[in-house]
Amino acid sequence: MRTWGRRVPGFVEFLVQTTHPGVIRIEGDTATGRAYMQELGRLRDGRAESNFAIYHDRYRRTGDGWRFTERVYEVRYHDTTPLTGAPPEAPAEGSGR
Repeated sequence: MRTWGRRVPGFVEFLVQTTHPGVIRIEGDTATGRAYMQELGRLRDGRAESNFAIYHDRYRRTGDGWRFTERVYEVRYHDTTPLTGAPPEAPAEGSGR
């Protein structure tokens, strides 16, 4: 994960990830959970990506708190339609915005 994260700026123009919490079930010192993810991004080569996915997680309680033991990323919808939008322009100086 860390290695991939360091490489991202080299090939991604922008990436927006929105995570929506799901259910966590605790059973003693282990737990399972779900989180719902939406991603929208454009690569530096102009390709676009949009998807909806689910993280299927397993956790274990340690002396330092809860830790991930497994995370599976399940893409449920994937779209490569070009993104035609752009970041908003900065407000004009003195516009009060």
